[in-house]
Amino acid sequence: MAKKKTAPEPIVEALAIAVPPERAWEALTSPRVLGDIVMGHVEMDARPGRPFVWHWGVWAKAAPGKVDEKEFTWRAQVLDAVPGATLVLGGAGESVATLTVKGEGGASLVTVVQGDVPRGADLEDYRQGWADFLLKLKTLLERRAETNSIYLRALMKATPAQVVQTWLSATAMSKILPGKAKIQAKKGGHFEWLWKEPAGAKNSGRFIEIEKGRRLAFTWDVTNPPTEVRLSAEKTPYGALVALEHLGVRPLQRPIERRWAHLLERLRVYFHYGKKIRTT
Repeated sequence: MAKKKTAPEPIVEALAIAVPPERAWEALTSPRVLGDIVMGHVEMDARPGRPFVWHWGVWAKAAPGKVDEKEFTWRAQVLDAVPGATLVLGGAGESVATLTVKGEGGASLVTVVQGDVPRGADLEDYRQGWADFLLKLKTLLERRAETNSIYLRALMKATPAQVVQTWLSATAMSKILPGKAKIQAKKGGHFEWLWKEPAGAKNSGRFIEIEKGRRLAFTWDVTNPPTEVRLSAEKTPYGALVALEHLGVRPLQRPIERRWAHLLERLRVYFHYGKKIRTT
């Protein structure tokens, strides 16, 4: 007798976030916050029956080869919603995910459960994707508005050593920017980035610390006075957890944050596709 095929285990990812549950819920239903997390366009109305759209814009633009926009767009409906607690998204042939918020006081637990990953999809990719989503949500919500620095984190299909080596490679960084990079990969060495977009954009600095396979720090000479950027990577079950901190950035310089988030997301694409990325 042929054995029955068993359904794959559902994907379950959860993360504690040091904010009140109502703040976590507000973020999970905010098009602006979700757009910052997926680095693209989001339409969201957290009422049952309402359509929603999540579009991973950086991935759609950076994925190598022929790109189908549908691959990077989640377009379905809000199947159910319990304000402040539960959000069920999917339907119409799309995968269903249930997001829940629990907690009290200044602590929340946000959980994602997805039980019907599309046929042929890589389960580990979905697990890492939701883990990265929750990590970015946590990073965004826990930062303090008065802190005079930018702090971003992301999960990547790479080792910590690969992340640091890539950041020190002129060939790799020219693809990731995209543009043209000149790099002296040593302490005290100078680097220069020339971006394709916006045309003529240029950044430069010097490496003030390089810890092989773990972290590096460099000056950011575009600001006046120059500021400091720190990049670190540590091993996790999902690959490398990469953290970037830009110190001494005043509120009027916050557009820099979007540029750093965009760069980290392109770095995720680069490693996801085996060090391949579109540069046009």
